[in-house]
Formats: sequence, structure tokens, C-alpha cells
Amino acid sequence: MKEGVAPSSSFRLSKTAARLSPAMRHKIAAWVELLKPVTWIPVMCAYVAGALCSLQFTPASLADWRLWLGLLMSGPLISGTCQAMNDYFDRDVDAINEPYRPIPSGRIGLREATIGISVLCGITLIAAYLLHPWIVALAVVGIVNAHLYSAKPIKLKRIVWVGNATVAGSYILLPWMSGELAFRGRLSWTATAVAVCYVIASVGSMTTNDFKSLAGDARMDIHTLPQVFGVQRGAWLGIFVLDAGQFAAAGLLAALGEWFWALFVVATVFPQMWFQRTFLADPVGKAVWYNAHAQGFLVLGMFLAAWAVRS
Repeated sequence: MKEGVAPSSSFRLSKTAARLSPAMRHKIAAWVELLKPVTWIPVMCAYVAGALCSLQFTPASLADWRLWLGLLMSGPLISGTCQAMNDYFDRDVDAINEPYRPIPSGRIGLREATIGISVLCGITLIAAYLLHPWIVALAVVGIVNAHLYSAKPIKLKRIVWVGNATVAGSYILLPWMSGELAFRGRLSWTATAVAVCYVIASVGSMTTNDFKSLAGDARMDIHTLPQVFGVQRGAWLGIFVLDAGQFAAAGLLAALGEWFWALFVVATVFPQMWFQRTFLADPVGKAVWYNAHAQGFLVLGMFLAAWAVRS
């Protein structure tokens, strides 16, 4: 074939997409929506933070298979699985709050969801084993936590603080430890202590998500912070815990003699406080806005703290 005649990769992809039937495209879109890609980001960032704790993580690691397989495992696989589980068990709540979601709208049937979740769980465990055998145990804990959080009769999300603490541990601590194990082969108590500080911060951060589903949570007897303490007091409590966790991480770094890094971590909190003023003035209307503007600074502080405890 003459040079320049071969179709480009983008052209071939567009032809492939064009060959998909409308029904198939709608089904793929429904599954992407069910797996909620936006929720993968903090988990993937926590995995990177765990990797940063190891001196074995260098610029060359950007091409390391352990980084990319870990991102795949922590994001699309286990996070996507847990999000699908949450939608599966919360389909009655979503029928009130978000009836357009894939399961309550009927775009994904219960049997299809069950099979898809099972397949994702299996692939997740295989990826975890390839990274490090102990990561399999962490992945199992994350999957069990997803059940406990959403499934009846336990449904931890009904219990004030406990539900968000369960999710924060799964979103931050487990992938952080996975990143450490993948690159260092062992865990550091110092790094784990820093991770726990960011788990506390994430408990507060996740409280902001409770303001977008007040009506459905009230009808389904789910005891979130704004349900129990009221919208304004719940918002203040969530923000207090969010900032306290980050200041605790800075304090721990200072206690370890890492004053330079501690100051940098504190510096990432101040922009969040600026956005928090707007959020506290209208918690229901500004919850999504706040997360979109402030989360990046929380993640940046986590990366800086992880780098400070490299060993």
C-alpha cells in the first residue's frame, strides 16, 4: 500500500463506532454511567500517593506496568464495581432521587447488572494478584465494604459517620496501601498514619455529597449528617472534619521534622477554605460546585504528604 493511503487510527475507530447499532451504543453509555468514571479519580490518586511513598517510584515509573495496572484496578475495576453495587442496592432510593439512573430507568436489568458486577469482581482480583498477593486481600475488603455500605439489612450508609468512614477508608487507605505494596513490597507505619489523616479528611469531604439527595434519604431513613444535624450544622461539621484531617497530616509531618512539607500541605488547605465560604452559605445548591473547585487542592496536599514520607 502506498504511503499516506492507510487510514488513520482515529478514522478506523470512528468507522468501528459507526458500525455499532444504536442499541449497543446506548447499552455502553448506560454501563459507563453505572460505573461513574468521575468517582474513580480520588481512588486512583490514592494509589499514586501510595506509590509516591516508595523511593522505587521515580520518573521512569511513569512507564512501569505496575502504575498502569494499579490505576486500572483502582479506578475502572474496583471503583467501578463498587459504584455499580451501590446503584444495584440503592435502586429504590435512586427511583426517588435519580430515576434516570441506569437501573431504576430499566436501561440495565438486575440480572445483567449481577453478571456484570460478578465479572468485574473477578477481573479485579486477578489484577490485584498480579500487582502483589496481599493486594488481593485489600481488594476483597473493598468489595465487602461496598456490600456493607449499601446492602440490606446492614446498610452502613444509614448510620451517621459510619457510612462515610467506610467509603473513605476504601477510597483512600486501601488504594494507598496497594500503591505502597506494588512499588515497595511492604507497608510503612509512617506513610499509613499519613493516609489515615487523609481518610479523616475524606470523611468530611464525602459529607458534601449528602446534600444532593436529602429528599430520598429522608424517605428511606438514611441518617446522613444533614439529615441528623440539619443542613447548616451538617455542612459545618463536614467541613470541620475535612480541614481537621488535613491539618493533622501537616502536624504529623511537622512532628517527623518535615516542616517544609508540612507548610506546603497547610498551604493547600487555604484555597479550600476560600471555596468553603461559598459552600457554607448554600450547602444544597453549592455542594457539586464545591467538589469541582476544591477537590484538586485536597489531592495535591495528599501527594505532597506522601512524597514527604518517602522511604
